[in-house]
Amino acid sequence: MGEFDDIIPEYLTESRELLETVESGFLALENGTADEETVHTVFRAIHSIKGGAGFVGLTKIERLAHKMEDLLNLIRNHDLDPTPPVTDALLQSLDVLTELFERVDEHEAIDIDGPLRALVAALEAGVDNGLRSQIQQVGASKPESGLPEFEVSEYTLANKLKQGNVFFMRLEMDQIEARGITPIQLVNEILSMGEILDSKVDLPAVGDPSTYEVRQVCFNVLYATVLEADLLASALGLSEDALRLLNGGDFGLSPAATEAEAPPAPQPAPAKPAPSAPAASSAPSAPKAKPARPPAQPAPVADSPAPAPAPARQEAPPPAPIAAAKPSKGGEYLTFNLGRETFGVDILCVQEIIGLPRLTRLPRSPEHVLGVMNLRGMVVPVLDMRQMLNLAHGEGEEPVAVVLMVGEKIMAAVVDAVSDVVQIKEDQVQDAPDFAGPVRRDYVRGLCRHEQEMIILLELDRLLMPEAMGYAA
Repeated sequence: MGEFDDIIPEYLTESRELLETVESGFLALENGTADEETVHTVFRAIHSIKGGAGFVGLTKIERLAHKMEDLLNLIRNHDLDPTPPVTDALLQSLDVLTELFERVDEHEAIDIDGPLRALVAALEAGVDNGLRSQIQQVGASKPESGLPEFEVSEYTLANKLKQGNVFFMRLEMDQIEARGITPIQLVNEILSMGEILDSKVDLPAVGDPSTYEVRQVCFNVLYATVLEADLLASALGLSEDALRLLNGGDFGLSPAATEAEAPPAPQPAPAKPAPSAPAASSAPSAPKAKPARPPAQPAPVADSPAPAPAPARQEAPPPAPIAAAKPSKGGEYLTFNLGRETFGVDILCVQEIIGLPRLTRLPRSPEHVLGVMNLRGMVVPVLDMRQMLNLAHGEGEEPVAVVLMVGEKIMAAVVDAVSDVVQIKEDQVQDAPDFAGPVRRDYVRGLCRHEQEMIILLELDRLLMPEAMGYAA
């Protein structure tokens, strides 16, 4: 192990605890008792093991965990069923992975080819030809891109580019030590805000291995996150020079491969039906007025968010005339309260409603960014809607989080309380006046009076654009 002797013990301790989580999850998959939360938990555990292994140079652990992660990613996306061949391959791989940890000093001598072949065979037998081609391992860079060599499947890469941002990160050991943290602590920070698609120790960059010092080591990381570059850089204490935003062209992917497909008929499900919904909210998706707060565990329990239609992103050229692409002001709206004001958002943007979970704070982030949360394996930024709308904070409130999909990105907005789902007709909506108050007119779709209450209908695609939120796109 040599150069990483000081940091490997910390990694091993954390990873052995994660292996217990993985084992119980795989057994649940085998006997058919695993739910979506179990799959996401196991995926994150394997992902953490893989991410840390890349940082400490345990290449066989990284390779095996990477392939296990590929199968789990397909299972959690409902593209692969956990059939007996799949679970057998995962359990066989877990046995070898455990052996790698137990004999870490000899890990290079342990054969991983057998479990790797079993994982590949289970994958190939369980998916169709089209999807199989997407999962083929591809070089992460075209020669002209100037990127180091990574390994990532087209399937994973395309999905991450659709959902958020993919960065090349270059991390130097001396900068990590200057922060007073270990590489594993940095890995945990990184994993709390996104996913490490691949990582490599850049040993050639330090020259002669017999003379370099550990602090000269650099790490090359391929990283997916919903955060923008400057927010990510501030959260990790990095200069923006350490980050490079990538696109599909850097990997030789066609633009079509990274564009989100328009989903079929929308099925929004923000919450359980209200026990006594008024007539105007007879929709089956009507939420409770006050969703229950989740247990102390950080991961909320709800259905996995699926892509839902959203107002067309302004930067994307519409296939039809612009006038035809504008959303109607009528339709179903989820209403929520902020102080004495009632606001409404298009129900098609609402994924679910949860109690405010435990958050990971982001240092040096804008005031309206409360942090990020782990939503069943997906890192989601959490925004303070009061701050976004320049409203004063009240006291004694028990806020809830409304998970929204705007464009292809998912985020959560913290509000005082969810009120109802209401049906609003086009002719009920008044044009927004020039507000003298704090809410900007271009963030307002219109005003509507419903059951003696004035509702401010918000334009989420404008309010939640990166420039509106205080950081660059």
